[in-house]
Amino acid sequence: METPYRNNQLLEQLLKTCHSQTQLCIAVNITTDQENILTQSINQWKSSNPDLHKKPAVFAILKA
Repeated sequence: METPYRNNQLLEQLLKTCHSQTQLCIAVNITTDQENILTQSINQWKSSNPDLHKKPAVFAILKA
């Protein structure tokens, strides 16, 4: 879990440092109407480039 205003910076660092096949789960706005939980490989996250700024988020990494 990260401070919401640093989510985009954390994601950027994860995309730079993790192996391309590493699975990353990002859960945003849990327990709200806008809840979104998605798991993808680092490669897939690189192409989707979500905006997580100031949104409560939890990051989970699964090393393959």
